[in-house]
Amino acid sequence: MWKLATNATAALLIAALLGGCGSSHEETPATRAATRAKKALNPQDTLARSLVGAATSVKPGSSPIPVQVKFALLGRPDVAQPVDIDLAIVPTASNLDRISGKVEGEEGLELVGSGELEPADKPVENTPIERTIKVLPKKNGIYLLTAVVSVDMGGQISTQSYSIPVIAGTGIPDLPTKPITAAAPATTASASPPATAATR
Repeated sequence: MWKLATNATAALLIAALLGGCGSSHEETPATRAATRAKKALNPQDTLARSLVGAATSVKPGSSPIPVQVKFALLGRPDVAQPVDIDLAIVPTASNLDRISGKVEGEEGLELVGSGELEPADKPVENTPIERTIKVLPKKNGIYLLTAVVSVDMGGQISTQSYSIPVIAGTGIPDLPTKPITAAAPATTASASPPATAATR
């Protein structure tokens, strides 16, 4: 009789444990919605949400190339500390034969390594081409990193520039210090002799 009671108690404990495990994995409406949202985002959408579009301008009378450039800084740009920048070059047309480019930093923002962007042949429309570059701010300031992108369409090459702002350190440029000059000694006007009345 005691053995039967013990077995019954053990069975109840096992059932309770199994029930508890099942309840911990039970999906709520909130978790189901989050799961659906996670599955709905493909890698391109996820990348697009984390990046910022680079600024570009088109000369009057010319057409923009079918490419978008987006970027993300992977850390805080501090003076004398290298920081990685992720680039995503997104072709927006299906007839591109090749995409290539290079990155240039202005004075005060040094590229670590080559600025050449590895070319991509037969890029797929709306599929990001991911590249990573490393920059080294030399001093405080606001700098522009320029990505020059070229596309080859049927042997015709078109080029466009995209600007990426980088705020290094405090963002306030280091102003050159002016040399301290000694103040010129004050000069006193010499007293002129009093005018004398004409004598007759």
